[in-house]
Amino acid sequence: MKRIAPLIVLFALLFGSLGKAQSDGFGIYSGFPTWIGVQYQVSNFRLGAGLAFAGLGGGVDYMFLEQAIPAAPGFDLSWYAGAGASAGFWTVLGNSGIYLFPHGLAGIEYAFPGQPFSLYGELQVGFGIALGSLSGVIGGIDFNARAGLIFRP
Repeated sequence: MKRIAPLIVLFALLFGSLGKAQSDGFGIYSGFPTWIGVQYQVSNFRLGAGLAFAGLGGGVDYMFLEQAIPAAPGFDLSWYAGAGASAGFWTVLGNSGIYLFPHGLAGIEYAFPGQPFSLYGELQVGFGIALGSLSGVIGGIDFNARAGLIFRP
C-alpha cells in the first residue's frame, strides 16, 4: 500500500482537479440495487435515498476529483471520482437487517448545452457489511451502478 499511495497522489495531481464534481441540483436516478432514487447535490456533497430491490436505502457521497473530457465544441463531458457510504434496511431470502456499504465511485456526466439538466452514469465499488439476520447471507465486495438526470438550478 505504501508504494501505491504516491501513485494515486501523482495521478490525482496530473489528471484531476480539486473542486466541484458533478452538477449542483436535484436529480433522479435508477440502477442496481436501487430501482428509483432521488438525490440532492451541493458543491462536492451528494445526498440520496431510494427504493432498492430488497428494501429502502440512502447514502452520502463526496466527490473530490473532476476532469473535463476534451470533445467537440459545445460538448460538455467530464468524469469524476469520490467516496461515500450507503445504508439500507433490506430483506433478502426472508432475512432482514441493515446493510452498510462504504465505497469508492467513478462516473461520467454530460451537460446538455443550453439546457438546465445533465445526464450521468456511475459505478460504485466497496465492501458490503450486513447486520442482523442478513449477516452471513450477503456481504463482502460489492458494487452499485446508476444512471441519472440532474436538474441544475
